[in-house]
Amino acid sequence: MSEKLADKKKQILKTALQLFSTKGISSTSMQEIAEYCGMSKGSLYLHFKSKEELEKSIYLYCEGMVRDSIMQVEQEHLLTPKEQLHKQVEVLLNRLVELREFVIMQLRDQHTSGKMPGLNECIREKHIHRLHWFHNKLVMIYGQEIQPHTMDLTMFVTGMLGGYVRTLMVPGLPLNVRRMAEHLITLLDDVVASTLRERREPLISTEIWSQWMEKYMENPDRTRHPLMVTKQMKDLLKEISMDEASREFALESIQIIEKELLDIEPRKAILSGMMSNLEQIPELSPLSEELKEIYQLYVNSRTDRT
Repeated sequence: MSEKLADKKKQILKTALQLFSTKGISSTSMQEIAEYCGMSKGSLYLHFKSKEELEKSIYLYCEGMVRDSIMQVEQEHLLTPKEQLHKQVEVLLNRLVELREFVIMQLRDQHTSGKMPGLNECIREKHIHRLHWFHNKLVMIYGQEIQPHTMDLTMFVTGMLGGYVRTLMVPGLPLNVRRMAEHLITLLDDVVASTLRERREPLISTEIWSQWMEKYMENPDRTRHPLMVTKQMKDLLKEISMDEASREFALESIQIIEKELLDIEPRKAILSGMMSNLEQIPELSPLSEELKEIYQLYVNSRTDRT
């Protein structure tokens, strides 16, 4: 896809997001979106075949924006896993505050029409991957002894987050997102300490969790966000014996890859060129192969959803 076409699709998505946030989806017409974008309605339909397709793309655009912001925190290697989780909760809540008007209008639309965008399968898959990621994060923070209780803790955290989000949707409340994140992590520490101290029986056992993952997750090992792979590559580059000019060139190539992957329409030619640079470094070979496989799926999914 050309850069000009990608920019136009990004403009449409941002414009539609603003209109949906102001008026709601049901009250916003494709003609109105086209006019705000400075194009004809026919030209708009060249980018999105229907209003339903545009609506689905908006949801996935917002979901991707939130997910990428959270995964960028994984790059901050100076933070401990718990500090990363604290910041990720804060980033999540801040992103949702930015999208508050859109979320409120969609809740109103859904209450009126009873309709949800055709995202059930997509949402379920992403939800399962997020659960798997959070399970691993809890084990990294609290150690292997917490593993039997990760699903119970996941329900606790998601329940608390749901309450926070609903509260954030109320305009005018003097809420501090940083304090909310601190509050959640403090409560999580208390629940973990109590669970381990009391040796409670998990509500959802490890066996049930494993069976559920096997049933609903076709490939549980394919959970890594591309930014997690690039972070590992950058860490490895610090340990490899090589001249500084080559190291800087490789790091710059990784940074360009990261920038492209965070864009709404990553350019395959740029990604391929930067990957070729990294493939010249034998020590990065396994990670380069993994990243290539992931980003091809990642780019294709973004192309499909827009």
